[in-house]
Amino acid sequence: MRFSASILLDGGKMVIPSDYRRNILSLIKEAINPGQSGTEIYEKYYVKEARKIKPFTFSVNFKTDDTNSEKGRLHLSEPKLNLFFSASDPVFLIYVYNGLVQLKKDYPLFPGLKAKMGRFNLEQQKNFQLSESVFKTCSPVLVRDTDASGKSRGYITADRPEFGDRLYHSVKSMCKALLDDASELKNNDFAAEWIRSQTVRINHYQNKDAAPDSKKEMIEATSGTIKIKAPANVLQLIYDAGLGAKRSQGFGMLEIL
Repeated sequence: MRFSASILLDGGKMVIPSDYRRNILSLIKEAINPGQSGTEIYEKYYVKEARKIKPFTFSVNFKTDDTNSEKGRLHLSEPKLNLFFSASDPVFLIYVYNGLVQLKKDYPLFPGLKAKMGRFNLEQQKNFQLSESVFKTCSPVLVRDTDASGKSRGYITADRPEFGDRLYHSVKSMCKALLDDASELKNNDFAAEWIRSQTVRINHYQNKDAAPDSKKEMIEATSGTIKIKAPANVLQLIYDAGLGAKRSQGFGMLEIL
């Protein structure tokens, strides 16, 4: 399930940090916090099982004023962001949707900028029947690289030969955590081919709950057009919950072409 919503900003200079995704994640968490309406959901995913794989992804778009480029900061040409939110768990999505609708009008989203929610649009559900689909990235796809012991050693992009294998294991783990069907995704049931790809470098915090003065890391991700072959229920999960790592931090959201 999916919805989109506009976020209207008010304040001084329309400047947001380049790692704006963590501010949007804070907004989503605020929508389901105990002070709103999502006590059960918040405790399940952010208290009792904080490391549990999350059933959602999101992307954000906005217009920038490229004449005022500045390292680490983005100058907006209009005081508005567009949020696109998707979840494989309809209960989670409804809590987020309702929480954002009820959000106070002066929410401090960015330093010096307060936000209020604008128009919402709940999208009609898309259901997958076939075992192949072509997607475009709405937000870049992150894929973790691992050593022989399974320990993470950063991220890899589509130009690396081991990318397909790492992506398969990422999807396999997501299926195990989020699909009701406990059957394991087999290697020969999954294939991904980038039709067009571009490596993007992104400022991101090493810890999603990092303090404002925490050190940033530069990570590499892949954007473009990708063809995926997988069972229909797996394609549905990828569409609903995203592809790759850090999906709940604003990466890996796809749209059907």
